[in-house]
Amino acid sequence: MKRKIIKNFFNQNKSNRRIISIFTFILIFSTLTINSILIFHVKFTTNNFNSYSNNLENSAPLWATLSLTNPAEINESRFTLGSTISIQGRLYNSIPPTEGKDGYTVDIEINDVVDSNFNDITQGGGYFQIDYTIDLYLDVYSRHKISVSVRNPPPDVDIINTDYYIIDVNTTSNFEITYYDTSPKLTEEKFNIIGSLRYDNGLGIPDKQVDYVWLDGLTTVDADFFISGETGGLSDPQIPITSASDLTLKLNYSEPPFVSYSERFIYNIKVFSDVQWDLNIDYTTTEGATYILTGTLFSSTDPSLRISNREVEVYFNNTYVTSATTDTNGYFTSSFIVPLRNGTASIHVQLVNIIGKDISSVPQYILVESAPPTLPGGGGLPPFLLFSIIFFPILGGVVAGLAVYGYKYYKKQEKESRVINLPLESKINNLKILKDSGRLEESISYLFNAIYMDLINAKYNRTRNDNETIRDFAIVSVKELRLTPSSIYPFIQKVEEIIYAKPFKITDKDFYNTCELFSPIYFQLTGYNFVLNF
Repeated sequence: MKRKIIKNFFNQNKSNRRIISIFTFILIFSTLTINSILIFHVKFTTNNFNSYSNNLENSAPLWATLSLTNPAEINESRFTLGSTISIQGRLYNSIPPTEGKDGYTVDIEINDVVDSNFNDITQGGGYFQIDYTIDLYLDVYSRHKISVSVRNPPPDVDIINTDYYIIDVNTTSNFEITYYDTSPKLTEEKFNIIGSLRYDNGLGIPDKQVDYVWLDGLTTVDADFFISGETGGLSDPQIPITSASDLTLKLNYSEPPFVSYSERFIYNIKVFSDVQWDLNIDYTTTEGATYILTGTLFSSTDPSLRISNREVEVYFNNTYVTSATTDTNGYFTSSFIVPLRNGTASIHVQLVNIIGKDISSVPQYILVESAPPTLPGGGGLPPFLLFSIIFFPILGGVVAGLAVYGYKYYKKQEKESRVINLPLESKINNLKILKDSGRLEESISYLFNAIYMDLINAKYNRTRNDNETIRDFAIVSVKELRLTPSSIYPFIQKVEEIIYAKPFKITDKDFYNTCELFSPIYFQLTGYNFVLNF
């Protein structure tokens, strides 16, 4: 029994020693870890203190603080380009004793770029006021930072300059119109207008919606919109169907808050939907004679409106024989040689228009008589006198005919030498290739640049300058080259619309319509019809 007690005591004592050993190991390990941490902390603190001390020794002394003092008037506000705002502030020593820094020039900074044109000199305790006129070319769709800097501070000093303002800007716009058609227009035709939508700084406003309203007095007849071109160019609005004869066109544009509202009115636009014909008809004529047809055109709804500067075509037995253009009073005169036939024949006149509307006079029927015999009857005259009566007029006619023929042949040769001998066959073949390959926009561009411009160069020795737009050259064609406005402007407008306003959206119908608009121009330049056999 005693031996068992001693053995238990021994085992218990052994277990206690093991516990004491583990505790002692943990205590020693913890002491070493804490000691290492304390040593690292002391070294780290010492290094940071030394680094801080070095930075203090190497940094520039604080010389002044620049503060902006009128944020309520400027910051987070919107101003118009070209307006003037006042930036107020102070340059001073913020460490007591507080004192202003007088006599120093401070400059405005726009988006961290110094603009030394706007500055002030600190005075009266370091105060300044810079009156800044906002640059006309700042982007109205971006926000802009305004700050101030000291131009020539003392060397090797530090300035606390953290103040700045953020502003938004807007601008106004205007319609710059250089031309519009003053002749009476047929309803549903395009109203020819050349101009641009521009910012106040003169830059064009591209790809923006321009609204327009047609007004009869104060009554709205129609309203629609178009998209400005890549340089802000205006499109030709369509004239609405109306019985009115005097319309006003109102153009307007706005894009708040970036661009404020602007508008432009074009007054006294004469329009008509049909015409009344007052023709002077000679109801009896002779085959081979020169037939002279005159007349005057009026609006069918307003007889006081004369249809001026419009082309009309004359038809004899439904066959085209000649054309004429009405003057400012709506009057026209035309002439043609009566074909060699006798009996009854019809004459009617048709108004030319690009929308294909049939506006024709009622056919008038005339009597065409046979031409009288060319040789006189009877034999009572002496042979020599009879010979003289017959021969000399014939001789004179032959000489005159040869003269006229020679002159016309000369003019024709001159014209052909400059126009007709162009290799148009290959150009028209290229046009066909572009069209057949589905490159319709390129084909229209080729029609203008390679065919129309080559004809102009050949006939007038005139090319398009680099700074001339398509519309600019339309004005050149009318004013300098004297081409017909009613032919030039619709064609140019259609080309510009296809190239700029509706790329990759035209159809075969648009292609052929554009070629039809080009046909009268081609005829005027060459004397031939523009015929496409594809």
